[in-house]
Amino acid sequence: MNTAPYSALIRTFNSEATLARTLESLRRQTIPPYEYIFVDSGSTDNTLSNLPANSIVHRYVGTEFNFSESLNQGLHYVSTDYVLIISSHTSLLNNSAIDFALEIMNAGGGIGAAYFTHADRVPLQYRVIQRQNFNGFNGLWNTCSFIKMSYLKQRAFRPEVFSAEDQEWASWLFRERNGSIARISGAGMETSNPRHGSFKKRLNEHIAIAYYAHAQLLKWPHIARIAFRVIKPSLHTTLNERLFNFILFFRLIECHIRKPSGRSRYF
Repeated sequence: MNTAPYSALIRTFNSEATLARTLESLRRQTIPPYEYIFVDSGSTDNTLSNLPANSIVHRYVGTEFNFSESLNQGLHYVSTDYVLIISSHTSLLNNSAIDFALEIMNAGGGIGAAYFTHADRVPLQYRVIQRQNFNGFNGLWNTCSFIKMSYLKQRAFRPEVFSAEDQEWASWLFRERNGSIARISGAGMETSNPRHGSFKKRLNEHIAIAYYAHAQLLKWPHIARIAFRVIKPSLHTTLNERLFNFILFFRLIECHIRKPSGRSRYF
């Protein structure tokens, strides 16, 4: 078993209904967090009344909420060499998940971060993601990610990246530090985020990844493939998916003209 301490960084906003399950899954880990850091953006329910003893609670500072900035504000309080960024609606069913991640990251090989995939029942295992096999979507996932603070001190998350800030940070690690990331399966990661897979969220993520993290998605061959999905969809393509590709096609073209924003006339 590894014994390296780590901090749990959790952003909250009216998370009373889901946070208890998240915290219980962390308490059950063979290596529980050394400290809990919460960045709360104005909860009005009982979220803050149900936090572990001695938790660090930071009230988000800013006139408009920005997820990257909320994480960066919380990172200032981290006193350990590792930080677990986990959503307040996410839990790990495998109690050895964190121990497994620490073992990977302590083994060397340039692995600077790890993240957990959705619930599954296979033994704990991992795949290394690096610059050569990064496709823009498999780099990092801040729903439940484990990162070395030494890298985050060199370069935190960029607030101007309006979505997929985790993938953009991963691209920096691959490109500027020649690092790699472990994609872990078998941890039984569950999330109940109501926005997961939503039309707007998917569109924002794809545009942000194309512009900030993986420029290949802005090249004409990829845009042509998106257009083909609209013109000649497969038999199993839903109308909603066709609409998604239609809007995505024009947004990608728009990115060639001007810097994208999370706010769009298409929403």
